Amino acid sequence: MDEAPRTKLINRTHALGVGANAGLAALKLSVGGIAGSRALVADGIHSLSDVVMNAAAWFGWRWASRPRDADHHYGHGNGEALTTLIVGVIVISAGIGLVWSALSGTSTVQADLLGALAIAVEALTVAVKIGLARITGRRGRDLHSPILVAVSRDNRADVLTSTLVMIAIAGAISGLTALEPIAAAAIGALIIRDGLRSVREGLDVLMDRSPDPTLRQRIAEVAAAVDGVACVDDLRVHPLGTHLRVDMEIAIDGHLEIRDGHAIAHAVERAVTSAVPEITEVAVHVNPAPTPGSDDDAALPAAR
Repeated sequence: MDEAPRTKLINRTHALGVGANAGLAALKLSVGGIAGSRALVADGIHSLSDVVMNAAAWFGWRWASRPRDADHHYGHGNGEALTTLIVGVIVISAGIGLVWSALSGTSTVQADLLGALAIAVEALTVAVKIGLARITGRRGRDLHSPILVAVSRDNRADVLTSTLVMIAIAGAISGLTALEPIAAAAIGALIIRDGLRSVREGLDVLMDRSPDPTLRQRIAEVAAAVDGVACVDDLRVHPLGTHLRVDMEIAIDGHLEIRDGHAIAHAVERAVTSAVPEITEVAVHVNPAPTPGSDDDAALPAAR
């Protein structure tokens, strides 16, 4: 898919997620407050945190998509990681506050129309989240967008959370009023977990941690299979937000002309970016391969 239609579709998917979660948050908070359901109010706060995370993912993706300029020679990819880190801290704070408030009160939801409406809101949430998980997951895979794949994972987890809340509300209506504060505290713990995951993911990118421990070996094997490459001397993977940059050194026949070495380097670049769509930049340094019987240092293994 061309970049313009891809960008438009990703924007629409992010907008759908933000809009749906905002609507669910407003519905849960209003109905939960009127019905006296602490678990529903807690899930409304959870939906608000989803709005923040989805909006931040959208903003971070747009920021990271900006091209390189005079001040940012590697583009703005780490802007997404910084956004993720900040949002993670905010979400953790919200989760701690939710746990504290959940454990300091009891539910007042009753077996009446408002109680039934509270359950209906959670049933609606389950249906919406299943739909969002399918849409974001499919588009994330089709458009090679790791952010949308992560959002899809969060939507699937929310299906489980909403089911828990539905059970807690039904239990409170049946007289088990302690279930709702427990469910609200559990949701707070899940929010804290999501925040910690965001902090960790943001720090991983900012600290140049490779997203996949097997990726380096896979890239080395792809490069080494290119015609003319004797071996891969060194290889480094540099995360840049939504995409990856690879810096590598390859060894070729030292007697080749410069134009031939240049062609091999470009062939390696094309092979690597075709094999791993997340890689958008490959810098290849060419070394002369040691000749048999020479005193040159032995070539390093492909995945040193």
